[in-house]
Amino acid sequence: MARKKNHDEDYVSLEEILEKIKRSRIPTLTLDVKWQSIFNTEDKSATIAKLEKQLLEAMKSQGRITNDKTDLKKVKKRLMKEIMENMNSPENSRAEKKVLKSKELIEDINDKLILLEDEELDIPHKIREINAELALESMSEIFDRYEENLEDIETLQEWVNETRIELKKRVMLLEMKKEENEKMDKYLSELIDGEIIRDYKRYREIEE
Repeated sequence: MARKKNHDEDYVSLEEILEKIKRSRIPTLTLDVKWQSIFNTEDKSATIAKLEKQLLEAMKSQGRITNDKTDLKKVKKRLMKEIMENMNSPENSRAEKKVLKSKELIEDINDKLILLEDEELDIPHKIREINAELALESMSEIFDRYEENLEDIETLQEWVNETRIELKKRVMLLEMKKEENEKMDKYLSELIDGEIIRDYKRYREIEE
């Protein structure tokens, strides 16, 4: 039964729990082997699958930004080299125009690098936010599964106990039947000649 804040001083809202998770040092769940062993199944909720995808995309974007920055810096370096090589070119020459164009491209690259760096600074925060939401949702699903398992365990334990009792009864009955047959077989072999018993067995097989 859900607890209400005005009835329980220890009540903590989901929002407060989420903030506590964000401040705690938890691993990135999609990289955690133990998390994968629990949630790498088709049974996980649509919410967990969605958050898992968002977290993977955020992590990929971090790699993309690094690659984009590296590529832009390479182009910038090449343009800077071209400027240095042509900086003393005659006015209005083709080389001077190339220098001006290179400077424009470098300004454009600098703008893009600033945007990428801003985006890069936001990535860890974004990953932490999504990871915390995934942790909270994972905890919720684990509690649900745990409680369902407890109910199933109780039902199965009852079945096992009942089956064990029934099995014990059947084993006792089996032993009784075996003992009874051994007793009757011994009695007949002592009472009647073996040839007569064999003849009677053949008679029963034919008549039946």
